[in-house]
Amino acid sequence: MELRLRRELVDDLITGTDDASAYARAAAVGHDLHGPHYLAAVQWTGRPADDTFVQAVGRSAAGLRMRSLLARRSGMAVLVLQGRPQAKALHEAVGRELGSPTGSIGVGGRCDTPSEIPRSFQEALRALEVRQRSQSPHGATTFDELGLYRILGPGGGYREVEQFVREWLGPLLDYDAAHHSDLVQTLSQYFECGGNYDATAAALAIHRSTLRYRLQRIREVSGSDLGDVDSRLNLHVATRVWKVLGG
Repeated sequence: MELRLRRELVDDLITGTDDASAYARAAAVGHDLHGPHYLAAVQWTGRPADDTFVQAVGRSAAGLRMRSLLARRSGMAVLVLQGRPQAKALHEAVGRELGSPTGSIGVGGRCDTPSEIPRSFQEALRALEVRQRSQSPHGATTFDELGLYRILGPGGGYREVEQFVREWLGPLLDYDAAHHSDLVQTLSQYFECGGNYDATAAALAIHRSTLRYRLQRIREVSGSDLGDVDSRLNLHVATRVWKVLGG
């Protein structure tokens, strides 16, 4: 009976219910919905979202001391997690339970009241979809990590975004593939360090002279002027999306 009540509560939280009722119903099954919560959507390749799968996800979360409400919905396990979740650790724990790491987890943004849970659930689905479409489909992705992908609607815009990445990073990606080099990673780290040579060299564990050489090669191969404001903006966005897609 308690398990059924918990699942019904999660279903109602995802579709939307009033805060007072949600707090009372959660308390009745021993869960405190006050404070920050996050939604997580879990799917595993080749594993149907049956009771065995959902129970494995629940045991994994409990083993990490994550307090949660758990339910099955639309071919996935859904967790309403109290506090910021350890997404990577949860993926690893579920993988151990199932004997396979070939699964994906999407985590939505923070919600402070039950009425915000439907939004966090949609964000979890967005994060899950991006993870599954990336070059590294098995793992965990949080909505906060998505960057540009946060503004895209579910199922749409991928081709345009990938074409954008290809337009700005294509020559560098091809060069890296042909020469086993790290020009795209170097460029990404350079932007993440705000263009600071010392910080970039330290982050990449290379000498300043090596960094200077790589940046010159990036200019030559890409044909882009790193001093141009528009070029820097587009290249930075492209490297951010490249990282989301699996780098």
